[in-house]
Amino acid sequence: TLSFLSQITNFSRSTKHTEATETLLIQWLSTTPAETTHSAEALQTVACAWSLSELSQLLDAELWWGVLERLVSTAADALQLDVVTHPLPANLLGGELPLVLAYYFPELKSTSDLSSLAIEFLSEALVEILDGEGMPKANYLPFFGPLLGSWTRCRAIIKHRSKLSWSDDAEGQYRWMITQAVRMSRGQGGFAFGINDNLLADRDLLLSAVELGGNRSDAIAADSILGRKKRDADKPLAIDASYHSEWAAVGLLRSKLTKKSRQLSVTYEKSENQIELAQGNSVVFAGELASQLTLDKTVGDGASRNDWEQVAWESDTEVDYLEIEKDISPHTRLQRSFLLARSDQFLLVADAVISRSDMPIHHRIDFPLGDGMTVDSEQGSWELTLKDSQTRARVLPLGLPEWKAGCRHGSLQVKRRSLRIEQTGHTRLFVPLFIDLSPKRAGKKLTWRRLSIGENRRNLSPDVAVGYRVQIGREQWLIYRSLDRPTPRTVLGQNLLCEFHVSRFLPSGDAEPLIEVQ
Repeated sequence: TLSFLSQITNFSRSTKHTEATETLLIQWLSTTPAETTHSAEALQTVACAWSLSELSQLLDAELWWGVLERLVSTAADALQLDVVTHPLPANLLGGELPLVLAYYFPELKSTSDLSSLAIEFLSEALVEILDGEGMPKANYLPFFGPLLGSWTRCRAIIKHRSKLSWSDDAEGQYRWMITQAVRMSRGQGGFAFGINDNLLADRDLLLSAVELGGNRSDAIAADSILGRKKRDADKPLAIDASYHSEWAAVGLLRSKLTKKSRQLSVTYEKSENQIELAQGNSVVFAGELASQLTLDKTVGDGASRNDWEQVAWESDTEVDYLEIEKDISPHTRLQRSFLLARSDQFLLVADAVISRSDMPIHHRIDFPLGDGMTVDSEQGSWELTLKDSQTRARVLPLGLPEWKAGCRHGSLQVKRRSLRIEQTGHTRLFVPLFIDLSPKRAGKKLTWRRLSIGENRRNLSPDVAVGYRVQIGREQWLIYRSLDRPTPRTVLGQNLLCEFHVSRFLPSGDAEPLIEVQ
């Protein structure tokens, strides 16, 4: 069916292929209608409906009417599809298809009868699928572009036909979705977690949606991201670059709304944690952030045992910070944090294993590499460099010593198109990965060290609290994590009473906090 409909939409552009088109349509009409839940088939069916007016000039009248009746029947049947289970096919066939037929052929009773049902279906679908501010649930994000495309085409029809209008709530959700589309867009087109098979089409879709239903802030931000117009950096945008929705289980951590900005997209729907780290259109990481936790020599799957829950979200001019956690056992939980330092241009991803049982711990995390990303290693050091056409990131496993020699408690290596970090400890364990995203720092020397943590004039073991100093060129940062109840402690001359702390060192030697989580 997919091959057939694809050929119809191509053949309909030229009378040269009229005979072949008629043959394909006759074959299609001879098959038994079936419920369509395949997204690609639904897209082609809608494309056939959009071509139906042009086909009227090419086909025999009886055949054309047969095609129309089949499309009307498909639209009527699709109104029973569940938008939660099949979001894209349901919207295409139960919403857009009958709306297209009613738009082109309003004088026909068979199509006009479907129009009100289609409007009602679309009104409910937008409210059902989106979170109130235009963000779909995490598992719908691969369909974000096609959904936006379908609703944008429907909105264009509504604009030209005053008698066709979806609900005010649906209109509000659609307009919010345009803002989310701007946030999720990459520099040359494409949306986070989307398939990069036609970036130009996604770029045009964004511009069309913004023109149709966006506001001035959406338009300015879209032009900035797509590189169409230079924006005055001193004039802040009305749109926040970052966004989080606990309902959708989606976090967008973004440095700014520009063509080459750094953006980390995170989903934590149920037991899965997906990430996409991009700089412009270069995707550094993409896929499931899988982990395996071994407690007292018993292997468990930290990625599938229980559902993730969001426990912290902070976003300001300096950083975006998202923390999620899940229970691994009655006595052990896994906390995962993502910190994007906007102007400092680094990403910190870390797992904290918190247990109340005294036992050995072995933890592994796999970071899936993006397409075209290659990895270079440094001789004798755990540092890795990620590249495509140029250097995109340098990766530092802070929980391991800088030099490989003598390291017996972990490793960082490439395994089946993933970066795999492994680390061992006892009772509690912190596994941090510092990812430098600054192109200007790409060639500068770097180093990192684990620091001593003091409490009541004694040094603490790493299962109680850890601290690290990272230096790249002349820039330095302090990272601290308490793994038990926060109490007053000292690290590198700083007195801290918190669970998590990150600060930059100024040229004066003073530390300027970027974030502090109590």
